[in-house]
Amino acid sequence: MTGSQGNSFIHHSHNQVGQGFPITSSQSISEPYSEISDNSGASTGSSHDSASPVEDEFATSVAHLPNRERSGSYDGPPNSKLASYANAKETSISGQSDLPNEAPSRRIYVNHIPNEHANLPKQTFPGNKIRTTMYTPLNFIPKNLYNQFKNVANIFFLFLILLQCIPTFHARHPALPFIPLTIILLSTAIKDGIEDYRRSILDNKFNHTITFKLVGWKNVNSLNEHVGLWRRFKKFVSHTVHDNLKSHENKSQCPSYAPSIFYSHRNSRDSNSSNFSLMSSRDSIEALGMGNTSLFRNFSVVPKNQNVSSEAHFEPVYRKKIQVGDIVRVRANEAIPADLLILSTENKEGICYVETKNLDGETNLKDKYSLYSTKDCRSELECSIASFWVQSEEPHSDLYNLTGVVETHVSDDSIETAENPSTLKQEPFNMSNIALCGCTLRNSKWIIGLALYTGCETRIQMNRGVTPSKRSRITRELNWTIFLNFLLLFLMCIISGMLRMVYSARQNSAKVYEFYELSTATTSVPVQGIVSIFTCLILFQNLVPISLYITIDIVRTIQSFFIHSDIEMYDEKLDYPCSPKSWNISDDLGQVEYVFSDKTGTLTQNVMNFKRTTINGIVYGEAYTDATRGFERAHGRNNIQQRLNEIKEDRERMIELSRYGNPATSSFVSSKLVRELHSTNEQSTHCRDFFTVLALCHSVVTDGHGDSLVYNSQSPDEEALVKAACDLGFILKSTKNKRYVVEILGKRSRFQVLDIIPFTSARKRMSIIIRDHEGYINLYCKGADNVILRRLAGDNSEELIQKTIQDLSLFAAEGFRTLCVAQRRLEKKEYLEWKVKFNEANSALHDRNEKIDQVSNLIERELNLLGGTAIEDKLQDGVPETIDLLSRAGIKLWVLTGDKVETATNIGYSCNLLESGMSIIRIDSTFSEQEQIRDFILKNLNDYFGLKGTEEEFKMMMQNHDPPSTEHAVVIDGCVLSMILESEFANQFLMLCKNCRTVLCCRVSPSQKAAVISLVKHSLDVTTLAIGDGANDVSMIQQADIGIGIAGLEGQAAAMSSDYAIGQFRFLSRLLLVHGRWDYKRTSQMISNFFYKNVIWTFTLFWYQLYNEFDGNYIFDYTYVMLFNLLFTSFPVIINGCFDKDVDAETSLKYPHLYKSGILRQEWSKRKFWLSVLDGIYQSMICFGVALFVFTAGNFVSPSGHQTESIEDIGLFISSPAIFVINTFILLNQESLDLVSVGTWLFSLVIFWFWTGVYSEILGSNAFHKTTFRVCKTLAFWVVNLLTIVLSLFPRLSAILAQKLFYPKEVDLLKGKLEREEGLRMRNQSSTVENSSVVPSLSIPEREEPPNFSYGHSTISLPITSSSSLTSKKRPRTIV
Repeated sequence: MTGSQGNSFIHHSHNQVGQGFPITSSQSISEPYSEISDNSGASTGSSHDSASPVEDEFATSVAHLPNRERSGSYDGPPNSKLASYANAKETSISGQSDLPNEAPSRRIYVNHIPNEHANLPKQTFPGNKIRTTMYTPLNFIPKNLYNQFKNVANIFFLFLILLQCIPTFHARHPALPFIPLTIILLSTAIKDGIEDYRRSILDNKFNHTITFKLVGWKNVNSLNEHVGLWRRFKKFVSHTVHDNLKSHENKSQCPSYAPSIFYSHRNSRDSNSSNFSLMSSRDSIEALGMGNTSLFRNFSVVPKNQNVSSEAHFEPVYRKKIQVGDIVRVRANEAIPADLLILSTENKEGICYVETKNLDGETNLKDKYSLYSTKDCRSELECSIASFWVQSEEPHSDLYNLTGVVETHVSDDSIETAENPSTLKQEPFNMSNIALCGCTLRNSKWIIGLALYTGCETRIQMNRGVTPSKRSRITRELNWTIFLNFLLLFLMCIISGMLRMVYSARQNSAKVYEFYELSTATTSVPVQGIVSIFTCLILFQNLVPISLYITIDIVRTIQSFFIHSDIEMYDEKLDYPCSPKSWNISDDLGQVEYVFSDKTGTLTQNVMNFKRTTINGIVYGEAYTDATRGFERAHGRNNIQQRLNEIKEDRERMIELSRYGNPATSSFVSSKLVRELHSTNEQSTHCRDFFTVLALCHSVVTDGHGDSLVYNSQSPDEEALVKAACDLGFILKSTKNKRYVVEILGKRSRFQVLDIIPFTSARKRMSIIIRDHEGYINLYCKGADNVILRRLAGDNSEELIQKTIQDLSLFAAEGFRTLCVAQRRLEKKEYLEWKVKFNEANSALHDRNEKIDQVSNLIERELNLLGGTAIEDKLQDGVPETIDLLSRAGIKLWVLTGDKVETATNIGYSCNLLESGMSIIRIDSTFSEQEQIRDFILKNLNDYFGLKGTEEEFKMMMQNHDPPSTEHAVVIDGCVLSMILESEFANQFLMLCKNCRTVLCCRVSPSQKAAVISLVKHSLDVTTLAIGDGANDVSMIQQADIGIGIAGLEGQAAAMSSDYAIGQFRFLSRLLLVHGRWDYKRTSQMISNFFYKNVIWTFTLFWYQLYNEFDGNYIFDYTYVMLFNLLFTSFPVIINGCFDKDVDAETSLKYPHLYKSGILRQEWSKRKFWLSVLDGIYQSMICFGVALFVFTAGNFVSPSGHQTESIEDIGLFISSPAIFVINTFILLNQESLDLVSVGTWLFSLVIFWFWTGVYSEILGSNAFHKTTFRVCKTLAFWVVNLLTIVLSLFPRLSAILAQKLFYPKEVDLLKGKLEREEGLRMRNQSSTVENSSVVPSLSIPEREEPPNFSYGHSTISLPITSSSSLTSKKRPRTIV
C-alpha cells in the first residue's frame, strides 16, 4: 500500500518514506544557500536599499551574526556597498543539490512530497516507543529458559534428569529429580522477571511522558499504523498483564482526555498576535538581519500572501506516539521527546538552551539555534502550511556531529507557473540546530521542532551500548574449578564402570539392581559397565554443585544490600547512598591493587573559585589553598594560621575600600586590586579593561534580574570568572538577545555580541567578537597560555610576556588552573571580510570543524596581552586521609587527569600522593622520539632500582606485590604516554611505575585513560579499579575490573556507567577496606565450604558403591539426595557468606594493612580448593567407615524387636552424622560466632530431623516407612553418631588450634591484642573510659605502628612482612 506521492504506511511501528533519488553533482553546496531554478535563466539576489544610514545598516547586519555561525546559514552585510563580500552563487539547472554521494541519507517531507520524488524507493523509520526490557509477557518463559540453559551446568543436570526418564535408569521417585533444577530455574526466572519488570516501569514512564504534537494536518511520511493479528495478540497479552498489575491505579491516562492541558489554535494567516506572534518589525528576527537579506528576503518555508485557515493544533500525546516527520512543541523544563530539528524558538534570535547531562554528563547549558528558513513556523497555522523537505545523515552514535540540509521550492509570487518558475533553495544545518532526545529545555519558554530521528535511532539510544559484562576474578577462576569437578566426576564414573565389569566377569554376578532395573538384554558384561557409568553419573551428580551459582547470586545480592544500606557511605548533601549497579563483583572489591582516579570532580570538588590574577605584570590576590599547603609542606614550611590571618585582614580592608560589587562574598581577596580600580593611574586602566573582558568573554547566560540574577554557564571556570568580576563591580546584568548589559563600577554599558568562536579541546581557547557602546569592534580571547602567547602581536612588551609567564607558572605550581587573557581591536572591513569566510566554513557540510579552525586562526592573531587568571578547584573532604589509608593497605593510586603537569603535581602534594624529599621522575613533551623515551626509562630503572628492564625481571616483578618505594614518583605527559602505549617498551615503563609510589598521568584523553588501565590490568594480572565523575571518565570506568562513579556536579554519566556509585571520594576507603575485604573473605570461604560439603556427600556414595559392587543403588533415601543442597546444608553456607567477619569496620579502617591478604589472593587459591576436597574425602571415609565397621561387627535390634539392617536403616546411620558434621564444620570455619550463625546451624539440623521424622511416617515413603522409629531407638545409632562426629572433626579442630597457637595470622594477633585491650578496659573502666579509642568510620585515625607480640621464643609483628601467612612476596597460584 503506497500513497499517490510515494508515502506509505507504518508497519510494525515503522514508517516508510521515499529516499535515495539520484544525486547530481552539478551544483556546489559549499555555499550556505543556493538557488536552483527550474529553467536555465540565472537569477540574481536583491540587496538592501543603499540609502539607509550606514551605521543603522551595520547594526542590523552584524548584531545577529553569532546565530548564523551556529545554524550554518549565511550572513553578510545588507547594504550594496558591502554586499560584494557576501554574494552567494545562484545557478539555474534542472536537478537537485544533495548530500554527497558517499553519504547515505534520509529524506523527511513536510506537508507534501515533490512530484520529482514521488516514485523513489521507500525508507522505514522506527517508532518512538522505547523498550529496554529483555522479555515480554509472551516470550518470557521460552526466552528465559533459553538464557538459563546457556549455563553448561544446567544442561548437564537436565541431561541427567532426562537420563532417568529412560526405563533402564528409571528412578524410584520419577518426579523428585526435577525438584532441584526446577527450584533453581524458577528462582532465577523470578529474579530476572523482577529486574525486567523494573526496566519496563522505566520504559513506560518514558513512553508515557506527555508532549505536544501538531495534529489536524497530514504527516506525509506515513499513513495509519498497520497492526497485524499476531501483534494485536501480543499487545492484548501485554496490556492485560500490565492492567492486572496496575489495577489499583487509574486504568487510563490518555492525554486526549486531559482538558486541563489541552488547548488548540485555529487561526488565520493573520493570527500572529497569539502567544506565538512575531515581534515588531524593528525587533523581529528578519529586521535583525539574520543572514544575508539580499539572498533570503523571500527564503522562507512558509508561503507568503496566503490568507488561509487550518484545523491544525498542538495536542498533548504520549511520547511514544511521535513519528518521524511530526512537528512537536516542547515547553520550558520539559524533556526533548525525540531528536528534533529546531524550526523556531520563543527567542526572536532563534536561540534556546538545553541541558545535556543525560547524554554527556555535563550539567552546564548548551545553546542551540533555529534555522533562518523555518523562523516563521511559530504558530500551528504556519507549521501546517509550511512546505519543505529535509535531507540528513543516516542515524549514528556521534553526539557532536551531524550534517543536513533543508530544501524548498520558492517562487516570487508563491505560485509556480511557466513564467514564474520555482527556485530550489537550501539551508544547511548541523548539530547546533538539533535538540537531542534526552536533553531538557532550559531558560526558554518553548521551541518547535521537526522529528528527525525517533526511538532506537535517537542519539541517546544509539549511545546506550551494552555495558561491558564484568565477572569477578573468583567467578572466572570458578569455571576452571567446576571443570576440575567434572573431570573428577567422569573419572569416578569410569572407574565405577570398569570395576563393575570386573565384578561381573569374575563372579558372573546376576545381582538385581534395586534402583535401576536392567532387562535381560542388557545383562552382558560390557553393557553392564556402560550402564554403570551412566548410573554413577546420576549417583554422583552432586559433585558438580548445581546450586552453587544461585547461592553465590543470593550471597552477593545480600552483600550489595549491606553496601547500599551502610549509613557511613551516605552523602547527606546529595541525598545519595552508595549504589551498587553490578551485584556480581562485590568480592573483587577486596582484591584491588591499583586504583586509577580522575582529578577534577573526583579528588577535587569541581567547584571553581577565582583566587589570583596577574594584570599587566602585577599579581593580585591572597589565597591559601590545599594545593598551597601541600606545596609549602613539600618545602618544609608550615605557617597555615599566619597566612589565614593575613588573608582575613586583607579581606576586611578590601570591604572597607570597595564601593561596588559584593566583596564580602567574593572568593577573590585583594585590597590592593580594589585600591587600583578606584584610582586613576595607568594600572587602573589595565585592571578595568581586564575585568571588563572577564565580564564579556564567555558563554554565560543570565537568568532572572536584580537579587535573583543567576548565571548559567557551559563551564564552571567561566562562571567563576564572571562571578568574580561581578563581586568586584563588573556586573553582568543581561545577555538577552546577544546584547550584553554590564554595569562597570556603577555605570551601565551595552555591548552587542557579533560572534562567538567556542572553546574546543583542540583549540584550547574561546573568543568573542563584540561591538561596544562606542561602535568599536573588539575581539576578546582567553585560553591556555601556550596557545595565547604564540598569537600575540609583535609590539607586546617582551618584559610583560616573560613576567606573565612567570606568574602563570607560579599559579600552576600552587595548584591553580590557569588561563591567559588577550584582546584585539578590529577594523570593520577586516571583520566583514573574515565574517564571509567564517560563514562559509560554518555552512560546509564536510570537515566543518577543520574549516572553522582555519578561519578562526585568521582573526585570532595579533593579540594584545592583558594578563592571566588562577582558579582553584578545592579538594574534597577527606581526600588526603583516604589516599593515605589506601596506600597503607598496599593499594597503588594512579591519577589520570587532563590538567597541566604543574597543577597535577601540586594537587599530588596536597593529597598525600607526593611528599617532600621524594624524587620525581618527569617524562614530559621534551622527549619527542621513542628511542629517547626508552633510554630515559632504562636509565632510571638502572640508577634507582638496579634493573635492566629484561623480560625475566618483568616476570619476577609480576609476582612481587610489596608496596613500592616511597622515595620515587613518576609524572608523565599525555603526548609522551601515547608514544609509550604504542611502543614495544611499555613493559619497561610499567616496571618503572610499579617501583614508584605515585604515578601522575597529565593531559591525557579519555581513550588514553582506558588504554593505561588496560595495559596495567592485562600485563600485571591485577585487579584494577577506576573512579571518576564525568562523562569523559566512562571509558576508563568500563575498562577497569571495578568502575566507581561519583555522583557529582558533572551529571550522572559516570555514575550510570559504573559498577558502584558513591557521593564522595572518601567513601572509597570504607567500600574497599571494610565491605570489599569482608565480601572477599566471605565469598571465598563460602565457595570452599560448598565444595567441601558436596565432596563428603558424593564420596560417601562412592565408598558404598565399592562395597556394593557398583550396583547403582543409593545408600540414602532419594529425598535426602534432592534436599541435601536445598535445605539440609544450604543455610549455614549462605549465612557464612553474608555475615561472617573477623574484625569490625572500625578495626578494618584502623589497621588497613589487613587488606593485603586480598591483594595476595590468599583467601581463595588452588591450594585451598584441594584442602577442601581432601577434608571432604577424609570425612566421607569416616562417615561411611564407622557405620560399615559397626554393621560388619553385628546386627542391631530396636527395643521393639525390629532389626535395623536394611539399606534405609544404614543410610540413616550414615546421613545423620554426615549432616551434623557438615554443618558443624562450616560453623567452625567461621571467624566469629554469633546468634545468627548458631541459630542457622541449629535450624538446619532441626530441618533434617523434622523431614526425617515426618517423611518416615508417610505411607508414600515406601521402604523408608518407620525407619526413624526403628533406628532412633537403638543405642548403636547414637554411638555411631557420636563416634563419627568426633573422628571427623578432630583433625580440623586440631589444625585450627595449632594454627592459632603456633602459626597465628596477622588478624589473629590483632584480635588477641584487641581482646586484651578490651579486658583491660573492663577491669579499669572507671579510669580508662575517657581514653578508649574508637575510630569513627568516616574519620581517619592517626597512623599507628602495630606492636610486636611474643609467642614463646619467637616474636611476631603485626606488619604484613612478619606474618607467617603473608611473608611471601609471591601470590599463590590461582586456578587458571
